[in-house]
Amino acid sequence: MNDEASYRLHNVILALLCGVLGLTSYGLRASAVQGSGDVIINIEKNVPGRYSTTVTRNSGAGSLGASYVTTNLSDKEKLVGLVQGAGQGVCSGRYLTGTGELQGISIPIAMFSQRPYRYEKNYLCGSPVNFASSNGDNVVGFVLGATIDGDSTQIKLAENIDLSKYAGQRILLGNVRLTGDNREIQSNNVYLSFARTLRSDPAVIEASFIKLDAARFSEVAINEDTTKTAMLNVRRISDAPATLLPFTITFESKKGAPNSEFRMYSHEEPGKFIPYTVRFNKRAIGYGELLNYSLGSTNGASELFEINFVIQGKDLVGLKGGTHFSDTFTAVVTPGL
Repeated sequence: MNDEASYRLHNVILALLCGVLGLTSYGLRASAVQGSGDVIINIEKNVPGRYSTTVTRNSGAGSLGASYVTTNLSDKEKLVGLVQGAGQGVCSGRYLTGTGELQGISIPIAMFSQRPYRYEKNYLCGSPVNFASSNGDNVVGFVLGATIDGDSTQIKLAENIDLSKYAGQRILLGNVRLTGDNREIQSNNVYLSFARTLRSDPAVIEASFIKLDAARFSEVAINEDTTKTAMLNVRRISDAPATLLPFTITFESKKGAPNSEFRMYSHEEPGKFIPYTVRFNKRAIGYGELLNYSLGSTNGASELFEINFVIQGKDLVGLKGGTHFSDTFTAVVTPGL
């Protein structure tokens, strides 16, 4: 058996929350990029069949710790907080949980207030909750996957489930939003990140979104097209075989896409949707379309792809202001050796 044959190949699946829209009668006001504060639940293997987790943030944790998604609330100020499922995540009571093979992973959610101190475990995932400060400034928000009072991420998998297939991948599970005065104060995604060491045989390529929250829309104008851009980086890892590495890329949508059309569905009226267009390296692509590429044989060879998400203003006519739409856009990168 040659060295190349010893590498078992697997898909790299990346999920991106495509957008949440607020309709207005004026021009686009882009929200700040929030990806730097995303919550990362890191999963590592202790012994066969048993896993441990740690919580980190993309740009480091604040003084309270990585599990805390909070904001400063001024005296008499109010805001609304919401934790909801996205990508491969759903709400289950006070937990944000995975679906399919990941349904045994449960991330606990608690409401938090610093003054007076509160750590409340009665929050129901998917439900908006009101925060208020009545006695001076305060720090409020949510705690996810913490280790307070034994309140840590739970992993209880079916006997035949092996998480090693996800090694090196980062999977979107949900998002946290803090909104005040009709504006989004903070928005962070929640990801599961699977250590490469879960596999004894390494993958040969890895992929990641850059500017992944660039595809989040805030306010858009009726009768005016709006475009957001993200970047997809695909690269060979250092111990991949020194040969040309072919790979394919295809794109999927959480709700499916009839007639190769990508759609964002309404939060308020689940049956209502608006279509959006995806351009990959300046070319319009359809749902499930298969694209073929390759990486060079040199160490660290990579390809950077531009992805444009376009919402046409004509598709917003007749929608009520304040309507929210979203979709989970997934890139599936598959080695072809």
